[in-house]
Amino acid sequence: MRKNIFIIGLLLLTSFCFSQTKEKLAVKSQNKPETKTYDSKLFGCWKGSETGQQQDGVSKYWVSCRFKNGTSTLLFVVIYPNGKVDQTTENGKWWVENGKYYELHNYDGVIDVYDYKITDEGVDFQSVELMGKIDNTYKFTDYKIAD
Repeated sequence: MRKNIFIIGLLLLTSFCFSQTKEKLAVKSQNKPETKTYDSKLFGCWKGSETGQQQDGVSKYWVSCRFKNGTSTLLFVVIYPNGKVDQTTENGKWWVENGKYYELHNYDGVIDVYDYKITDEGVDFQSVELMGKIDNTYKFTDYKIAD
């Protein structure tokens, strides 16, 4: 429990100290702004973690903030088996469409797609497409951080 509190505190501190400048990107289709849909139940900041799903022995902890204007900030702390720790901040955009959650990463322009289900505990996600490739093997749950 103390480890989780420490990591969440570290993530929140990191968000204030190392946040990137948000880039405003206009998404256009046929010279008209494209309208995106947002699920209001996903607004706010969420926390989560997973171990070993994408890399053996690697633990990931994150805080994900989804804003009403469709922008997002994702703060990661990654702990490797050898004790090395990396932290990253990613900015992007998010929306929902046809029951799927879409996450656009500004740094590489790639869109990840997830099935999602809102539960009493949080939001369950299962990948559909990651890094431009079909991939349904990644599952995680985000838990709401009190406003």
